[in-house]
Amino acid sequence: MTRYGLFQEVPISFDTVLKKLPLELRRKGFEVLSNIRIDSELQKYLGVDFKRYAILGVCNLALAFKSLNRQEDSGLVVLCNLIIYEKDNVTVIGILKPTQFMSMIQNELINQDAAIIERKLSEVIDSLGKKRFQKESPCSVSFQRAVA
Repeated sequence: MTRYGLFQEVPISFDTVLKKLPLELRRKGFEVLSNIRIDSELQKYLGVDFKRYAILGVCNLALAFKSLNRQEDSGLVVLCNLIIYEKDNVTVIGILKPTQFMSMIQNELINQDAAIIERKLSEVIDSLGKKRFQKESPCSVSFQRAVA
């Protein structure tokens, strides 16, 4: 089975994660280019209630620029999606593993950049479990490296 995602449960409220995540991403060279509140969109268009759920489209623009110059069609994969949702009184953050989806391009230099992006995004979601953000709850953080 293919392992496609990195997930972390954090003892921080959904709203706090949405507030802190862009700051942590920026520290690692990423920008949030889109922020879609899926719960709001489902309510608006389908009239259904859904747990709080957001999808952030993030990009390390410097690495994206390199990839786009190496291979124009890499633009299909330079935007990384992060998901944030509530589950069992914790907030879950997940990312699609860049090494998995960028490997489809079959360009070694882009694959090397994907590994850098994956490491940096992993560090970002790891940082949200650190002590400086744990003012809301003293519980521990559970990190699942990959999910099939």
